[in-house]
Amino acid sequence: MKKNETKLLLSRAVNKIGNVMYDYGNSTWIAAMGGVGQKYLGYYQLAENIISLILNPIGGAVADRFKRRKILLATDFIGGVMCAVLAMIGNDHIMLYGLIAVNAVLAMLHAFSGTSFKSYVVTIVEEERRVAFNSRLEVISQVISISSPLLAFLYVDRFGLKPTLLLDSATFFSSFLFLFLIREEEQHVSVNAKKTDVRTILQDIKEGLIFVVREKEIFFLLVIAALVNFFIAAFNYLAPFSNQLFGDPSSYATLLSMGAAGSILGAILANKLFKNSYNSILIALALCGVGLIVISVFAALHMPVIVIVSGNLIFEFFLTIFNIHFFSMVQKKVPNHMLGRVFSSIFTVAVIFMPLSTAIMTAVPASVNIYTFTVIGCGILAVSACGAKAVLERKCGSYFRDGNSGSNARE
Repeated sequence: MKKNETKLLLSRAVNKIGNVMYDYGNSTWIAAMGGVGQKYLGYYQLAENIISLILNPIGGAVADRFKRRKILLATDFIGGVMCAVLAMIGNDHIMLYGLIAVNAVLAMLHAFSGTSFKSYVVTIVEEERRVAFNSRLEVISQVISISSPLLAFLYVDRFGLKPTLLLDSATFFSSFLFLFLIREEEQHVSVNAKKTDVRTILQDIKEGLIFVVREKEIFFLLVIAALVNFFIAAFNYLAPFSNQLFGDPSSYATLLSMGAAGSILGAILANKLFKNSYNSILIALALCGVGLIVISVFAALHMPVIVIVSGNLIFEFFLTIFNIHFFSMVQKKVPNHMLGRVFSSIFTVAVIFMPLSTAIMTAVPASVNIYTFTVIGCGILAVSACGAKAVLERKCGSYFRDGNSGSNARE
């Protein structure tokens, strides 16, 4: 592996460690506050979802018009400073509001860094090496997702929230350092060297959305993903309450680790178990719902925590398979100079219903219940069934054949 590729991988690795530690420490600290925690955890997640929804399109357009490395450096530096400042707060009441505010700022930064990183890979990694690079990146990411929750559990339990925030700050600055050491000229900026202002940014966003809508395969799956993400947002809200729901202080950490294990297995077996077709993808999505239903069933039977959270392994296993096949379609069809805005358009549409889901979970106290996992799972099953029905009804029609893209369903 080339030096710049290694530096880029290391940057993402330490950044991922910080993200997992940050979310785990903050979520468990807020959730432990009881009824008040349920309300403020909703605010914490809702702010993140709304900001992502608004800023993702802008972040993608900016990534296509400016140097992506500089965007990544700026976001890492600001994130490191924000976490360090937050760790200095001594009052729990102020800390609560500070966590929500900083999480909102980090969501803003991620709207720019997320699409910038995905697009920056094209500059650093040669085309014939990208599949291998993305495979390494996925494995590293998921290994960290397995180990970091347990590490976070031990670290937060031993040292508390403030040292965790200082560690988060250190990961941001470490990521900054690895990126700073990369020296590679970005060519896409000269391609888009025309004047950049609000009007051109809005035009870029429009172009990205038009491209997504015209690609029938991508748009169909994007609608399905947006509906499913409504239920996934509910699961994301419910998960930090696992310690209370399952009666074990390590439940949330174990749940996250099992999910990460499922993601690794899904990444390894995606091409072996499923073809890149609508039917296969929708079956994988339906099995995601089954995994969440399993959590409720095992919890109701008072099974050991490790058995209960195995449902999340099933859920993440099949969700990873869905995501891999979905983004494989995107990568094949999108020109390099449009990657940023198209990715951001996809991310925006995919999360459009997530704030509504989080708001509902926050407003209904009874939502924090072991049987809510079943409701969420059944919702995902219903969306998958509707998608399969649509495929069957339109398989022989013009839906997949006409349009400017000329795309065909691969069945």
